[in-house]
Amino acid sequence: MIRAAALVFLAFGALVSELPAEANMMDFMIRKYCLAAVNDEVKASGKPAPAGMADYTCDCVVQQMKSGSSQEQAKTTCKARTAKKYNL
Repeated sequence: MIRAAALVFLAFGALVSELPAEANMMDFMIRKYCLAAVNDEVKASGKPAPAGMADYTCDCVVQQMKSGSSQEQAKTTCKARTAKKYNL
């Protein structure tokens, strides 16, 4: 079990090492908070989320912010794209 976990950790490390550490951490944090916000919003709606919606939305937010958009701009853009893609 420990050996398998070590292999997964090493594989993950190899993937992450290809990008600058700061960028990876920033992307991770943006994605983490985005997923929490999307999940909270879905929960508050009382309706089930379409499969893949949270990932699609948060991938969009990360990319928008990498392109220089503010958090609010990214949120607005990605909510609109998600609504269109998933017919919400």
